[in-house]
Amino acid sequence: MQSKLQAGIIGFGLAGRNMHYKALVEGLKDKSEVTAVYNRSTIPREGRNENDYPLAESTVLYEDIDRFFEHPGLDIVHITAPSGLHFDFIEKAAQAGLHVICDKPLDVTLERIDRAVRVCKDNNVSLSVSFQKRYNPHVLYLKKAIDEGRLGNIIYGSVECKLYRHPDYYNESAWHGRYDLDGGAALMNQSIHYIDIVQWLMGSPITEVRKGIAERLVHTYIEAEDFGYGELLLTNGAIMTILGGTCFRPGIGEMFEIRGTKGWGVVANGVVTKACWDGRDQTSSFGASETTVGSSSSPALGLENHIRYFREIYDAVIKGKEVPLSGSEARTATEIILGIYKAAETGKPVMFPLESDYEPGS
Repeated sequence: MQSKLQAGIIGFGLAGRNMHYKALVEGLKDKSEVTAVYNRSTIPREGRNENDYPLAESTVLYEDIDRFFEHPGLDIVHITAPSGLHFDFIEKAAQAGLHVICDKPLDVTLERIDRAVRVCKDNNVSLSVSFQKRYNPHVLYLKKAIDEGRLGNIIYGSVECKLYRHPDYYNESAWHGRYDLDGGAALMNQSIHYIDIVQWLMGSPITEVRKGIAERLVHTYIEAEDFGYGELLLTNGAIMTILGGTCFRPGIGEMFEIRGTKGWGVVANGVVTKACWDGRDQTSSFGASETTVGSSSSPALGLENHIRYFREIYDAVIKGKEVPLSGSEARTATEIILGIYKAAETGKPVMFPLESDYEPGS
C-alpha cells in the first residue's frame, strides 16, 4: 500500500503558502510531499511578506498550468485559487486522475459546484472541501454531545462574524469582494466556516430563507456585501440566524450558539465559552483549545485544524476510502449564502432547494 502522496498546490497566496503548504510540510511529512506549486504570476520562494512560509528549493514552481499538470508523480492537488476559478482547476485535475482538496467555497454558483462533483465522480477521484474548522476539538466535542442527545432537540442556531478588513484587503486584491471571483464578500468568504459548522450541528435541511440582507455599509466601493444577515427556517422547525460583516471596527471575532431543549453551547473564536446540559455547566469538560482570531486585516490562523483535516483526507485516499467533507456535503453552506443573497435582492422569502442557475448580482 502506498504510504505517501505527492501533492501539488494551485494558487500560492495566503491560503496556499501559509496554510495548506505550511500545514503539509510541518504536520504531514509522513503522509505527503509537496513536489509542485502553480501560481499564475512570478513569486519569490521566500515570499513577499515577513511572515510568509518559504517554499523549498526541491519543489518545482510553475507559471503554466498545463505544465503543472504534466508534473510527474502527482497524486493529489490542493486548490487555493480565487473561488470563481475553482471548477476550472477541479476539472483539469479530475481529468488528469488527481484527487482534489479545494479551499472553501467549492465554487461561487451551485451549477459550477454540481459540475465539479460530477466531473470528479466521472473520473473516479475524490473531492473534499476545506471546512477544517469542523476539526476543532471543541466543535467535535459539542457535536458528540448533540449526537448523543445531551442537548435534546436542536431548536436554534446563530452565527455572528463581526470582523474588520482594511480597505487594502479589497483594493489591493484582484478578486476580493467580487461576485464572479469571490462569490460575494463577508458571508461567502469570511462567515462561511461558521455557517457550515452550525448547519452541520443543527442536522436538518433548510426549508427557506425568510429574510436576507446584503449591504455595503463601510466598504462602499466593492461589488458585494460587507454586511450580511439572514433568517432561516429548517425542515424540523428550528430557526437559524446568520450575521456576518467585515465592517466592524475594531473586529470582535467569530462566534456561534446552539440551543436545544435540554442544553446549549457557545463557541467564540474557536473556544467553547459556555456549555450546559444534564442540568449542569459543562464548560470545563471541553478542556484547553487554541484560540483563533480573524478580526484584523490579515487574520492570524492556527494550523492544527488544517493538519487534522488533511491527515484524515490523506489517510482516506491512501486506503481507498471515502473522504470526509465531500463536494456534495460542502454545497450546503454555499446554497445558504446564495439564498440570503437572493432574498436580499428580491425582498421576498426564498424556498429551498435553490435553483442551481442563480447568480447574485446578475
